[in-house]
Amino acid sequence: MARPLSQTARTNMLRAAQELMVERGLDICTIEEVSRRSGVAKTTIYRHFGNVHDLVMAAIDEMIEEISTPDTGSLRGDLKSIVYGFRSILRHDGFRRLFASMLTRAVNDPEFAAVYDQAQESRHVPLRIAIQRGIARGEVDPDIEVETAMYFVQGPFVAKRLIETGDLTDREIDVFLDLIVKALAPAGS
Repeated sequence: MARPLSQTARTNMLRAAQELMVERGLDICTIEEVSRRSGVAKTTIYRHFGNVHDLVMAAIDEMIEEISTPDTGSLRGDLKSIVYGFRSILRHDGFRRLFASMLTRAVNDPEFAAVYDQAQESRHVPLRIAIQRGIARGEVDPDIEVETAMYFVQGPFVAKRLIETGDLTDREIDVFLDLIVKALAPAGS
């Protein structure tokens, strides 16, 4: 009979993976390096996580606070709450570098892309619900494709933070939100 998985070993593995990713990048985060840094045997790591991709995503999930789904009574208010939640995460340069390296790996490694897409799905829930509530309140065009609208909402914020590498100011967030709300509104609004 197999021994139960150790929570202490799991914590040590995740901490080691996080340190490696932030200090030296995603490519250096291998089972071998995590084992060396954490002092946990490779076989134990494989028992907790089937592969390095699952380990990486678990470590990242531990680093990112879960963003709750707000209900402020308006689309703009909900979006602002979500953006502010993510802004606090993305302010750290280590996260920006990590996110960029995750995108690169997802483009080049189909197996990692599948794990990455699955992890992103849970992070999309608050935004999806905010848009669906906006539709129900009549603030968003009911014929809009929710998934497309989600990428439309995310676009300016991701571009500003990753492409231009600048912090988002409160004023920029307000300008972006005004444009987004106007663009998603039903025709004739």
